Amino acid sequence: MIAKTRLHPQSFLQSCEDGIRGPDMIGSRSGRVLAIGVSALAIGIAQAASAQAPAPAPTEVAVADDAGGIDEIVVTAQRRAERLQDVPLSISAFSQADLRRTDTNDLSRLTNFTPGFNFGKSGFDARPAIRGVRTENVAGNADPTIGFYVDDVYQSRAVQAGQPFIDVQRVEVLRGPQGTLFGRNTYGGAVSVITAVPGDELDFGAEAIYGNYDRIQVQGFVSIPLTETFGVRIAANYEKRDGFVKNIVVPGNDLYDKDTRYIRGTARYAPTENLEIIVRGNYWSEGGNGGQAFGYKPAGILYDPVNLRRSLTNGIYVPFVNSVPLDGIPDINGIDIGTRVNPDPYVTQTQLDAKADLKQYAGSAQVRWSNDDIFARSITSYQQFDYYSNAGDPVGPTGGASVQNRSSDAFSQEFQIGGADTKPLQWIVGLFYFDDKVIDEFRSERVNINDGFNGSGFPNTAKVKSYAAYAQGSYFVTDAIRLTAGGRYTIDDKNFASQGITIIRGVDTVTPNSTFSGSEKFKKFTWRLGADYFITPENLLYSSVSTGFRSGGFNGSAFTNPLIPFAFAPETVRAYEIGSKNRFDDGRFQINVAAYYNDFRDLQIQNGFLSGTPPILLSAIRNAGKAYATGVEIEAIAKPVPELTLNATAAFVKTRYDEYDTTRPGGYATPPGESAIISLAGKRIPYTPATKVTVGGRYDIVTSIGTFTPSANAVMSGKYFNTDYNTVIDVQRSFTKLDLRLAWMSPGDKVGVDLFVNNVTDVAVANRGVFGSQGLNKSFEEPRFYGIRVSFRK
Repeated sequence: MIAKTRLHPQSFLQSCEDGIRGPDMIGSRSGRVLAIGVSALAIGIAQAASAQAPAPAPTEVAVADDAGGIDEIVVTAQRRAERLQDVPLSISAFSQADLRRTDTNDLSRLTNFTPGFNFGKSGFDARPAIRGVRTENVAGNADPTIGFYVDDVYQSRAVQAGQPFIDVQRVEVLRGPQGTLFGRNTYGGAVSVITAVPGDELDFGAEAIYGNYDRIQVQGFVSIPLTETFGVRIAANYEKRDGFVKNIVVPGNDLYDKDTRYIRGTARYAPTENLEIIVRGNYWSEGGNGGQAFGYKPAGILYDPVNLRRSLTNGIYVPFVNSVPLDGIPDINGIDIGTRVNPDPYVTQTQLDAKADLKQYAGSAQVRWSNDDIFARSITSYQQFDYYSNAGDPVGPTGGASVQNRSSDAFSQEFQIGGADTKPLQWIVGLFYFDDKVIDEFRSERVNINDGFNGSGFPNTAKVKSYAAYAQGSYFVTDAIRLTAGGRYTIDDKNFASQGITIIRGVDTVTPNSTFSGSEKFKKFTWRLGADYFITPENLLYSSVSTGFRSGGFNGSAFTNPLIPFAFAPETVRAYEIGSKNRFDDGRFQINVAAYYNDFRDLQIQNGFLSGTPPILLSAIRNAGKAYATGVEIEAIAKPVPELTLNATAAFVKTRYDEYDTTRPGGYATPPGESAIISLAGKRIPYTPATKVTVGGRYDIVTSIGTFTPSANAVMSGKYFNTDYNTVIDVQRSFTKLDLRLAWMSPGDKVGVDLFVNNVTDVAVANRGVFGSQGLNKSFEEPRFYGIRVSFRK
């Protein structure tokens, strides 16, 4: 029999490091009432216990190894604070120092350092991909496939994953479904951002960056302990930058500029060793021109010059051409098929007056209590999010624009109770409630018309109330063998309404058409089983099988055509994983390896199908596909001497669609004698290269005037496709990107200066592609960025 032994001698709150942070505050009427009740209860408990000694402030997430080895990282991937190497999951964790020295200001750059993780973007919409799970549908009728959390608060819209990393304690990227402890819509994985909290000493710091494209960024923080038990922390950021996609038609209307403002306030009250209350509030805004949500760069056309039509099967690739307007210049065999465009991937030729605007107000209250045996936690959050962007014709005179207005009004409440971090049993149970109202308006407008404009649209409203209960337990059968089992039951109660509108001559004259609505409940049980073997305290073997799901949704077009299914069901995944986490040579060498197989079912796909008598060709989102992803991932860190740190990752993956029938993309008509439906079985899942390797290193040169640190990081990626069709147009060929920097830090680590160049090789990487009526449009990652950073800290 195993005696009850504590794995970590600290109290629960001490061991949390900075972890298990709470949501984002208190809003809707019901939300405010509940939040006030929770806060009042917490304050009452705090006052009753105030005579006890105050709880110490959380410590840093990265704990330095005094022997000169690799720093330890503490993570909360299992909703409790644990050493990264003890967690039987595939996790990449980045400390505040890691983010700073790689110029990682948001989620997009983590693709350069994380195996199995890729990042795409169109306009402001973030499109992360993990292990063959990509983000395609970002509209309000469905949900994301990758969960994004800030201080344990779920962000329901894909755009919210683009918020900046300001005064962040750490970021965790969890690969594989997280359906038990995180829940719905962590189908491919989850990204968890943990922000810094007030400490027990006065602390402050600031930094300024100036770079190309007239980039100016200033950010700072101040942490003030007002009493022994109460402290506040304020962090703010401002960034302004010209667009890196130059508009050669309308000067000054460049795309992907920056106009960012962010501020967060955090208050922490810890009257005893057992009790802690953290309240946060933040404001985030983005302005500027945006990036055209459907891609700004015409990539070309596959054209059949014999039958004078576009063809996926026997068309000849004509690059950098837009199908309209015709420019009178022969493009193929003397045929004019459109307008030749500038081949520079960072040039656009639109006359659209591009604009984008984003605002988010968010807050959270978290109460944590613990004793030697159990802990309890309440997480209350509210957030209000609004987003506007437009898109127009990529070339030629813009006679129409697509306008997107999205908003989310979300409240969540979570309660957790669990056992202390002891052997033989570790356990946690929880209840979760989420209430979100998403308004998603897509509108087509005529613009540049002297007498006003006409247009039409369909504002959609999606309401979801999600309820979940979950539990997970781990039991040490022996000192070396641990078994884990967990499950979660989720009920999503969703309502969807769509209203068509017609805009009649003038900005303010709108005529509503019919309104349609319907509702559906989606219920799902997800689970996880695992078995782990600690060969030594520094060598772990683990295996697991787990499930996840992406919630179901709706087709707005069903309201105008009864042959289109109104709702589509959840898509599911069963994931198998075996892995090993190891440290050798007194912590100077670390290597983690994982092999996995993901079985995807009931994929939610924009699917072509025939319906009715006689059959009519229709298109809608349906559960119409099966796929798989299997691969191996490796992460390694070496610190042979205290001054030198080397790191590398590798991901090798194979993805395929097993079942997938659909229609040809827009503009590609069905050839005579061929079926209107084509099969994409055997095609690769987009945004997932078969091979991706990253390598990096830094060396500290200590002198009497400070420490100089040159560093380099490189990413080498195999080819991947940007659409399900896997054509020569949407392929991204293999590439190599290199980052270089030279940092100086004064003695005592008070003042620093960094010179950096990101994407030294200036590679244009296509990270989004979509077929439209005029051809394939692409968006590209950032080009070469360079600059200087000056920083100081108390």
